[in-house]
Amino acid sequence: MTSGQIFCVFMIGTGAVLLATVLLSLAKRRMTEPFCLAWGLFALLLLLAGCLLHPTELDRYISATGMLLILFLTYSVLVSAYALSRALSVLIRKNRELAVQVSILNAETERMARELYELARKAGDAGIKAAETGAGETRADET
Repeated sequence: MTSGQIFCVFMIGTGAVLLATVLLSLAKRRMTEPFCLAWGLFALLLLLAGCLLHPTELDRYISATGMLLILFLTYSVLVSAYALSRALSVLIRKNRELAVQVSILNAETERMARELYELARKAGDAGIKAAETGAGETRADET
């Protein structure tokens, strides 16, 4: 098998596996939609490139062992980038959830502050009336 054939098989295989992985991640909600779209397009490009490109002179520049090493490094970089985008998707989802919870807590805090203000105002009004009533009784007692 020549280096060009190894390269084409690698691109087709990686594209197929990546496309299946992206679809599963989207179905299981492990990755956000924009990331899935980007990885899906990349997987389709890999599939198309593997099917349409046929490098014939690659053996002159890279040996089969060198090609395997390059493909292994490329695969490692792809797996790392995919894991990073998946972790970033999880963080984005958690950030959205936290934003919703903070919004709910802010609304609850405002509601409690309004209730406290109303209670303080009612207590203040009742205190003023009690003070006026109490002052009127002491004045009546003095006379």
